[in-house]
Amino acid sequence: MAFFSKLLDALVGVKPMKETTSDQLAKGSRKNITYQDPWLTIHEPYFHGHGNYSPNQRWIVGFRDSDGVSTGGMRENGNGAVVLVDIQKEQVLHAQGHFARPVAALVSDTGNYILHDSGFGVGLKGDLIACNIAGKETYRRHFEANIISIGLSQNGRYAVTQTANAPNSIDGNLLELVDLEHKAVLFSENPISGWANTYAFEIDASGVIKKLYVDLQMGRFAYSSAGEFLDKKDYLNARLTKGDFTSKLFAAQELLQLDSTEEGAQKALCAADEALVDQTCDHPHWRAIAYRVRGECFELLGQPAQALVSYEHALNLNPKVGVKKRMTSLRKSSSQ
Repeated sequence: MAFFSKLLDALVGVKPMKETTSDQLAKGSRKNITYQDPWLTIHEPYFHGHGNYSPNQRWIVGFRDSDGVSTGGMRENGNGAVVLVDIQKEQVLHAQGHFARPVAALVSDTGNYILHDSGFGVGLKGDLIACNIAGKETYRRHFEANIISIGLSQNGRYAVTQTANAPNSIDGNLLELVDLEHKAVLFSENPISGWANTYAFEIDASGVIKKLYVDLQMGRFAYSSAGEFLDKKDYLNARLTKGDFTSKLFAAQELLQLDSTEEGAQKALCAADEALVDQTCDHPHWRAIAYRVRGECFELLGQPAQALVSYEHALNLNPKVGVKKRMTSLRKSSSQ
């Protein structure tokens, strides 16, 4: 091979390509760490998985459900991996391989981070785990429910977890806010706003949380640090105008209970009409509810004939929709 290489060099002036060694790689002959959202790749020590920047883009936390052999997912063994990277110094601070199935992780501006570990085997469960910049575990909360989403404040002090429904478990459908610094749960409630995927934190100058914001398709809504939902009116209006047909119908029913004025009836009627023209609202159950809402709106607006027509549509779609007594009452009133 050496003879042919020399011959090739002599003939065309091209030198054979040299292989890149792992030592050269680590010394910077090419970047050891690359991040192309959402993928983080580290050549030494080798890691490839999802990654998330800190808000100040100083740190990246990488996480991988797979054990490096399988593709990840439900299994009985084979830990995943978590790494913390200092992008400013292009340095891997630590790599941890003792977590079972890290499926999500977030890092703060301080380098402290949290992760969601789904755990091995079947069943409704998940762990919220917090680690400091040195990789030491500082907090762990086990849920007997699947975790949907997690959030971390910019200063790394507060974490939020949303769980899915879990029959026979007190951990189901919880929005839980924890103060990681004091290892204290600030609130743990069934959220009025439903399930969010992302969160924002309002922190005062002393680093204390004032509000937790949940981000939904319909907008951003606030909870107090004690768990009080602060944007009930805005959330109701968003559901009436921006939600899918089920959200609009539930919101319209709620509005009629809260506001029996003409203005409230008009808003609820508009939401019911929009639900009926939604092509996905094709199930008799939902269409019956929409017509019932229309009937109740027309009653409040003083239009009994229109109300009766809507109730009849509802009854034809679902005999158990609950409008028979209303129809009887309206007919008696009109015959007097």
